[in-house]
Amino acid sequence: MELEGLTGRVYKITDWFMLIVVTNVLWFLFNLPIAYLAFMLLVVDSTRDMIAFSIYIMVLLPVFFFPATTAMFAVLRNRIMFPNDDRGIFTYFLKSYKANYIRSFLGGVLFTVLWTVWIVDYFFFVNRISELFLYLFLFIGFLLIVMTIHFFSVTVHMHSKLLEAVKNAVIITIANPLLTLIIGIVTIVVIYISFQITTFFIPFFLGSFIAYIAFNRFYHFVNKMMDDVIIQPNEDNH
Repeated sequence: MELEGLTGRVYKITDWFMLIVVTNVLWFLFNLPIAYLAFMLLVVDSTRDMIAFSIYIMVLLPVFFFPATTAMFAVLRNRIMFPNDDRGIFTYFLKSYKANYIRSFLGGVLFTVLWTVWIVDYFFFVNRISELFLYLFLFIGFLLIVMTIHFFSVTVHMHSKLLEAVKNAVIITIANPLLTLIIGIVTIVVIYISFQITTFFIPFFLGSFIAYIAFNRFYHFVNKMMDDVIIQPNEDNH
């Protein structure tokens, strides 16, 4: 029986809080190698070491970050779509991690290449050509952030091949500027607050809070556009 009144609201808030925390802790633990390298990147002094650690992180992104983030999105998708589903978070996270690993890895390789190209071009054009390119690359980077996030949502929600999923992520990013603006701003603000103000909360809120808002808005958008979309929801993730 569903609880009502103040007790029901408190229960829902507590349940949501636990969902965010537990899912983020799992995501963080599965990304520990990258988290360690990111920490080392912040404390090293020499440019050579910074470049080396950056390369290590880029190599490991498809191996750890993308599969773990896909699993995180799958858990949050399941709870948003089926709030009464009582399956354990860890069990569902692990199941989604295994089921989507290859696809996430391949998608991770593609997006890591895109981000690497963006970083190299950013430093080249801004530092060697003109600082005016800064605004162009910040705009492209903003879109790339949202596109990457949409890729995770599409991966766990749609039946589509890898390149088609990337294409859908691009289309959604461009087709709905308001959705892109909301997700991009929320992501940047949460990351900034997490690293500049509340660093302690990174293992508990950073990834899952962004993912929850991103998929929630994505799901709302897809529901509105479903009649015009050829791809059907992927019920295999339930």
